[in-house]
Amino acid sequence: GYKFSHRGRRSALRELAGMSCLKSCLGDASVGSAPPTGSSDGHNILLMTDGYKFSHHKQYPVSWMPEHARPGSQSGEYFPAVLFPPTSKAPGAKLLQLATVPGGGSDSLVLITNASTAVVKVLGPAEADAAADINYACAAVEYAGPLKATLVLSLSGDALAELGFPTTHAKVRVSNVDESKFKRGSSLNASFEGGYNVSYFTCRGYKEAFEPLATDGAGDHIVFFGLQYFIKEYLVGPVVTAAKIAEAEEFIARYMADVRIAGPAFAGGWDRTMFPRGDWEAMASGDYECTGVPTPGAVPGALPIKIEALPEGSIVAPGVAFFKLTNTHPRFYWLPNFLETLLVQVWYPTTVATQAREFRKTIQAYSVLSQRVSQVDFLPGERDFTPENIAADDLPVHIAQVFDLLDFGYRGVSSHETAGLGSGAYYTAGFEGSDTVAGSRMLLRHYNAADPKLGGTPVESFRAMFEQLHCATSVPAAEHSTITSWADMSPGADPAKYEADEYAAFVNMIRQYMPSFAVSLVSDGFNIWNAVANLWPSEKVVEGGEAGGLSMRAIIRARLKAGQLTLVRPDSGEGVETLPQLLSLFHATLPEAWESGLSPLRPLFAPTDPRQAEYEAVCESIRKAKGLPAGDNPFRRFVGQQFRILQGDGVALDTVGDMCASILANGFCVNAVHFGSGGGLLQKLNRDSLSVAFKCCAMYVGGRMYAIGKDPIAGGKKSYPGNPPVLRGADGVLRNRGTYDSAGKMLEAQPMSYAEFCSGVEGDVLQPVFENGTVLVDTPWSSIVSRAKVTGLDGTITRALSNLSAKAAFLQRFSSPEALAVRLAEASCGSKWMHCHPTKMAAMQAEPAFAALGLEKSAAKLGLTATLDSHALVAAIKEKHVCDKKAAKKVLAAIAESDMAAAEKAMKGKIMLTL
Repeated sequence: GYKFSHRGRRSALRELAGMSCLKSCLGDASVGSAPPTGSSDGHNILLMTDGYKFSHHKQYPVSWMPEHARPGSQSGEYFPAVLFPPTSKAPGAKLLQLATVPGGGSDSLVLITNASTAVVKVLGPAEADAAADINYACAAVEYAGPLKATLVLSLSGDALAELGFPTTHAKVRVSNVDESKFKRGSSLNASFEGGYNVSYFTCRGYKEAFEPLATDGAGDHIVFFGLQYFIKEYLVGPVVTAAKIAEAEEFIARYMADVRIAGPAFAGGWDRTMFPRGDWEAMASGDYECTGVPTPGAVPGALPIKIEALPEGSIVAPGVAFFKLTNTHPRFYWLPNFLETLLVQVWYPTTVATQAREFRKTIQAYSVLSQRVSQVDFLPGERDFTPENIAADDLPVHIAQVFDLLDFGYRGVSSHETAGLGSGAYYTAGFEGSDTVAGSRMLLRHYNAADPKLGGTPVESFRAMFEQLHCATSVPAAEHSTITSWADMSPGADPAKYEADEYAAFVNMIRQYMPSFAVSLVSDGFNIWNAVANLWPSEKVVEGGEAGGLSMRAIIRARLKAGQLTLVRPDSGEGVETLPQLLSLFHATLPEAWESGLSPLRPLFAPTDPRQAEYEAVCESIRKAKGLPAGDNPFRRFVGQQFRILQGDGVALDTVGDMCASILANGFCVNAVHFGSGGGLLQKLNRDSLSVAFKCCAMYVGGRMYAIGKDPIAGGKKSYPGNPPVLRGADGVLRNRGTYDSAGKMLEAQPMSYAEFCSGVEGDVLQPVFENGTVLVDTPWSSIVSRAKVTGLDGTITRALSNLSAKAAFLQRFSSPEALAVRLAEASCGSKWMHCHPTKMAAMQAEPAFAALGLEKSAAKLGLTATLDSHALVAAIKEKHVCDKKAAKKVLAAIAESDMAAAEKAMKGKIMLTL
């Protein structure tokens, strides 16, 4: 999104009154009207599954035949007929196609009918005078004869050629028994009536960065999100058509071909034994019962599926059923798990939404510990960041957080669709700053309904929230090319001119977008330390042009006075180290950007809570490290929160806590930094992060419930046996119905009986959202965000305080006089630091801002003197004071594991992790 600003002039979008661009994209329907149904016509649902699932329709313990064709429904022998006879109310079976069996020669055939795909034996040529029971000439034909165990097939010349049969087989006897229907050994198939298969989606546990959540309260921290997108994009309307069936049949016949046989012996390399063409054609026509007319309740072309789901945005614990699939006609018992492959992909938006919420909780916890105060003083409501005020979500606290985490993930994900789903999930946490345009675009198309229960209140839809509340936004921002393109990087280019050009690029970028509320300037194209120490605080005026006469410092003052947000973006180094150093240098060079007279700290915990003593101790250690008087508020902050560092490199759920701890440990409020995350937010996760699974849990056959589950002896993947209703307990936690011990572990499942399956369970939070091609619930965006709000922070605050206490002493080294002396030495090498030239060290050490820090003495102690040229100075820093990559990696790993002794050892006396 930030690239919209790169042409260097104001965007014409400002002039688009009434958001006409949105109306042209989405239609002129009023806010709250039905959103587009997605683009299911562009997909083939028959092919959107795992390849091995093409064989599953014959593997279940049930089979289905039309009621008028089931064994025992007519006089004669008891067997499941492939070609069944007509009755007074229904036609006989329709033979759609004959095909060869791979490697079977002329000894077997595939009979593909409107009711089955059956492999039958060819019993040999029929007698010349034998009457044909059915004539096949490569076109569909109905069977009109009586029930017979063997049939005589008459094959036309074209049929013989197509099958590769000899002319002696122009008339053959074949078995008419469909062996695939017997399910020998199954107790569920006595009546050949099929059944109802219930399968559910769940997250089974927490792994990797999510592991601490398992012991945090009741463990309900997972944000359910994304199902509505998949329903609208892939399932709505007539998704099964003749053209898609034909495409799928040809693809699967080749794709599932037996790998052992190839060439002519393999009938050209096609296997048609696995595709249930009759079932798919029944879906396309709506004639589920083979009666010649649509079955009552069937919707031609639609999937005969019901989906019941929790409301999106619900906060859920592992093991709970998030949503369930059930076939709506017993013929299609195989369909719920056929759709698993597509719908289990809800793991991705659900995991990103959960991760975004945990990001928010982490930043909130450190906001509480640093006693952050919202800069929004013009709206009613509490401004202090306390757990109670965060839960209440008054506007001052809410607005202060909307840019705390920015989504930079568009370029780092695997596809455009991934970007849309991931960024859409990011917004569920209440954040509003994203450069991933695909996310808000996805929400405008798939999460754009108003809530009819609220009378269609306009701000319920995402589109209306976007128009009226600006709930998704990017800002004018520089990228490296828009800055580095100003400077000549040729080896012989003048270093002074090189630096002047970078400075001019800085001034130009902000001047171009001076009226904008927020601007972001990437500052590490060459030397971030020079940029922070010498360019950002410079009073140098860039002359020329109608808006000449501006310096960076003048720009900063003007924007602070106007309440505009200015962001400094480093994009390299390790944030746990560089953030306190950048803030420390800005505190020295831009004193006017910092608040004075901070309010005293208040107690955060009850006097008897041991965490209060721990908190007071760590605050005192910060005061001591920064030379502050006892009782002072040690958490320095920018004026009005309007000048901030934007840390967009290396930010992930497992690193952001340590970055926050380093900010606090070195005497700054967490609101001095915005965080931006790309791959760490949208890509550093997988299906196992929340142990996502989609499991068949029950079948309903013949008026009975059969509980189905998984319980491997190796453990870890046990599933709920039976169809679970989900109930909300007195404690507000959602659980599958059952009995539980005091620790919340299920002792016994209580699945739905057949009667409950038919009539429902009172209080079941799972509600129908989709049935037979139709969306039943179009969830308003605002309700999703409301459900996903953070209402409890106690566990996160405890972990944050423990993390800060354990690591503060080590992290404080990163803003020590020695560390800052190294950074100023780097800064003295200028923008073109890689060019050999005299440094600016002597001049910088004489400046009042740096002289007050007493860094000249520290630099001299480290052997970093003004007599060294830039090459010698950088070489001395790298050799004597910076960890090598292997050591730095060990230090960071030890910090992450809270093994500070190991971190200290890995530093080997060095001062810095990176240049």
